Amino acid sequence: MNKISMGIWGNTNLRDRFNINGFGEDVPVIDRIKQVGETEGIDGIELHLPTEINDANADEIARVLDEYNLQIVQLCGHTWTEKQYKFGALANSEDKIRSNAIDRVKAALDMGARFSVPISVLWPATDGNDFPMQTDYLSLYERYLDSVRRILEYLHQNDYSTKICLEPKPFEPRSYIMMGTTGQALCIVNEIDDPNFGINLDIGHSLIARENIEDQLSLIARYGKLYHTHFDDNDMQADIDLPPGTISFERLVSIIYILDEIAYDGWFGLDLFPYRDDPAEYMKLSVENLRLAQQVVGLMNSKGARQLRHSGAHGPEMSRLLRDCIREAK
Repeated sequence: MNKISMGIWGNTNLRDRFNINGFGEDVPVIDRIKQVGETEGIDGIELHLPTEINDANADEIARVLDEYNLQIVQLCGHTWTEKQYKFGALANSEDKIRSNAIDRVKAALDMGARFSVPISVLWPATDGNDFPMQTDYLSLYERYLDSVRRILEYLHQNDYSTKICLEPKPFEPRSYIMMGTTGQALCIVNEIDDPNFGINLDIGHSLIARENIEDQLSLIARYGKLYHTHFDDNDMQADIDLPPGTISFERLVSIIYILDEIAYDGWFGLDLFPYRDDPAEYMKLSVENLRLAQQVVGLMNSKGARQLRHSGAHGPEMSRLLRDCIREAK
């Protein structure tokens, strides 16, 4: 059964542009990790360098990980939280800023190697545009791909086993983020053509792009490039990062079904933003919904779902089967 990890950026005081102070209190990194460790069903954490892990606190984090039997599953460099990255990071038009971003990713890989971290995500975030014709996308892609190649060269030179994952998102924080859809990101991954470079599909990002996630997962799997997942839920309008399955449990089942079908054996990462609610409840509900969805998938397969799906001609029958298995699952 797939293990579950939690991004510790989500269980602290969260701010938005309408309330820059947030509704809660800032929680120290160590306490956030402990809270994850105290949540039944979660075995890993995800975090950023240098804002959540760095040379100053790495030893203490290692002790807490051992204490709670947790693993760092994903560690990436923060390349969108500083003024220098306001107009881009790995695709920035200024060589110095772009080099700084590359060095940040390399530093995250170095730290990741210390903890045997399997995944490091690249999220373009500020690489994109807000105004029409603001950005030269031809040059943007040239610079971004050059940065990725330099990062992968560093990874191989150091014999790191980390998989680097491109995470698409159509908008926010920029009006348009480059490679904003799954197909665009997969196109770049396939152009780079490196066994350590693949996709992290964030469910919420795919939803606000109005994508059919069954289709996108199947397409990524066709090329063997699904290396990580981020689970959350939203109304397909804004990336509100609710626990998976809270807006549409049927949709969560469909996602888990495809992951089961392609024998995805990676982690289920949680990317949650409980602005007003108890983060512990978000985590518990996420674990419950993910495990319940897996039970529903098992029931569906035992009752002939694969045979029904083969022809693509049994919509009402599949709908009834899905409904009945949800009712039956415990």
